[in-house]
Amino acid sequence: MHGDLNFLRTNGAKRFFNYWDSLPKAGLIPDRKSFNPAAIADLMSVVTIIEIWSRARIDLRLIGTAVAERMGFDPTGRNYLDFIAPEVRETFLRLIDAQISRPCGRVSVIRARSASGLIERSEALALPMFHERSGHYMIVACISPIEKLGYEPGGYEVLGYEDMGWVDIGAGVPDASSLAPFP
Repeated sequence: MHGDLNFLRTNGAKRFFNYWDSLPKAGLIPDRKSFNPAAIADLMSVVTIIEIWSRARIDLRLIGTAVAERMGFDPTGRNYLDFIAPEVRETFLRLIDAQISRPCGRVSVIRARSASGLIERSEALALPMFHERSGHYMIVACISPIEKLGYEPGGYEVLGYEDMGWVDIGAGVPDASSLAPFP
């Protein structure tokens, strides 16, 4: 579907997109049952899957080991919103709303503080899936660190989103107003 993946910064994100794009789709998005972690085993340490139940509940369904290590524990089953800075939550919810209502992919740089206090920027390629069994949308993401920024005390927390862009998977993309402002 997409020959030019130059909008992605990391090779892992490019490979991840190609894998997602190869999955069978109902409409424009794959069902969770088609996603086979073994097919991208070498990338799974930086992959996450969230399930969107409501604007108040977004469950972490799968957390790669490298992501869990940055968080300082395995948060599988917890509400992802608990790990997003309060001033950033509404931005994240707007992104999710836009992404599943279209549907489309999203690429951004996430600024987060790890459990050790390391603040880093990571490329996040987030793509939609559906979970037929539960009837909910999911987002599967490849989150690859790109830059260390410094240290700040505190536990794991998503501090902001930068360099946002949408990925057209066949239904177009939200207008630019859905991208601003970002903390």
